[in-house]
Amino acid sequence: MIQTNIICSRLRESSLFKDSFWAVFGNGIGNFLLLLSGILIARMLGKDLFGEYGMVKTTMFTIATFSTLSLNTTSTKFIAEYLQKDISSVKSIIRTSLRIVLSFSLLMCVLLFLFSYQIAVFVNEPQLATSFKVLGVIILFRAFNTIGAGILGGFKDFRRIGINNIIAGVLMFGLCIPMTKSYGLNGAYASLLISQLALCVLNLRYVYQRQNQIETYSKESYRGVILKFTYPFAINEFVYTFTAWGSSLVLTKYASLGDLGMYTACMQWNAVILFMPGLLGNVILSYLSSSALSDSGKHNSLIKKMLLINLVSTLIPFIIVAAASSYISSYYGKSFEGMNVILLVAIWATIFTCLSRVFESNLMSEGRRWTAFAICSSIYISGFLCQVVMLRLTNGENAAMNMVLLSVIFNILTFVIYCVEYYMRHFLIKPKKA
Repeated sequence: MIQTNIICSRLRESSLFKDSFWAVFGNGIGNFLLLLSGILIARMLGKDLFGEYGMVKTTMFTIATFSTLSLNTTSTKFIAEYLQKDISSVKSIIRTSLRIVLSFSLLMCVLLFLFSYQIAVFVNEPQLATSFKVLGVIILFRAFNTIGAGILGGFKDFRRIGINNIIAGVLMFGLCIPMTKSYGLNGAYASLLISQLALCVLNLRYVYQRQNQIETYSKESYRGVILKFTYPFAINEFVYTFTAWGSSLVLTKYASLGDLGMYTACMQWNAVILFMPGLLGNVILSYLSSSALSDSGKHNSLIKKMLLINLVSTLIPFIIVAAASSYISSYYGKSFEGMNVILLVAIWATIFTCLSRVFESNLMSEGRRWTAFAICSSIYISGFLCQVVMLRLTNGENAAMNMVLLSVIFNILTFVIYCVEYYMRHFLIKPKKA
C-alpha cells in the first residue's frame, strides 16, 4: 500500500506523466467524439456516399499535411531546444513557421481549385469537382491546426492541445447529426468545416498567448535554418501526400467509392487506436529533443520508456476494438456487410506503427533527417506501387481487404527496419577513439 502511494505521488509530480496524460486523455476524448461522428455520418449516408465523403476528407487532410512541410514537428523540436538555449529566438521561430505554413497552404488551396475537375475525372467521379473547390479552405484550417499543436507542443502545453481537441470534437459531434439529417452529404461537409475552423481559432489563440508571454525577442531570421532542417521532412511529406492520396484515387479508379467507404471506415478505427500514441508524438519529440542535449544514457532510457508508453496506449484501445468488432461493424448498417473481418485485419498494423513512431521521433531529435527520410519514403513508395499492382491484378476484387493486408505487411517491415537501424547505430557501430 505504501509503495503504491509512493508510485502515485511520483507520477503526479512527473511532468512527463502529466503531459502524457493530457496528450492521451484530452485528445483521446476529442478523437473518440470525431470517431462517433464518422460512424453516424457513415450510417446516415451509406457506403457509397460515405466513400465520397471519405474521398473529400482524405484529400483535404492529406494535402494539409503536406502544406505544413513537417513544420509541426520541426517547430516542436526547435522551440523545446531554444527555450533552454536562447529564449529570445522563440518568437522568431514561431512567426517564421506560421508564415511558411500560410504560404504553402494557400498555394495548395489554389492548385486544388484549379485542377479539381481533372482530379475528379481521373477517379471517374466528376461530381467531386465542386466539393474539391468549395471545401479547399479546409486545407488552410487543418494546416494551421497542425502547426498550432506543434508550437504548443514545443512549450509542453499538452493540456491546452487536449482541451482544444475536446472542444472541436464536441462541436463536430453536436453538429453532424442534425446537419447530415437535414442536408445529407453537404451537411456532413459543413460540420467538418466548422469543427476544423473552431480548432484553428483555438490553437492559434493560445499560440499567440504563449508568444506574448516571452518578453525578449531576437531579430535574427531563422527562416533558412528552419527550412534547411525541415527540407528532408518536407520532401517526405510530399511523398506521403502523393502515396496516401494516390491510394484513395487508385482504389476509387480500379474498384469503387463503396470499397473506398469500407476501407475508410476501417482505417478510421486504426486512426482511433493510434490517435493517443500519435498525439504522444509531440510529447516524445519534445522530451527527446531536450534529453538529446544531455547524456546518452538518459536519452536511451527515455526511448525505452516512450516505447512502453506508446505500446500500452495502443494495446488498450486495440483490445477494445478487437473485442467489439462485430458490434462496431453492425452499427454502420447493412451496406457495410463484411466489414468485421477487414477491421480485425486492419488494426494489427497499429501495433507496429506505434513503436515505429518512437524511433522516427528519435531520429528527428538527433537531427538525423535524411535517415528518417530514406526509411519513410522508401516504404511509402514501395507500398503504393504494391497497391497499384494488386488492384490491377485482382481487377479491384476484395479491394478493401487487400489494401489493409498490404498496410499490415508494410507496417511490420517499417518497424523491422527501424529496429535494425537503431541496433546497428547504438550497439554495433562503436564510436572512434580520439
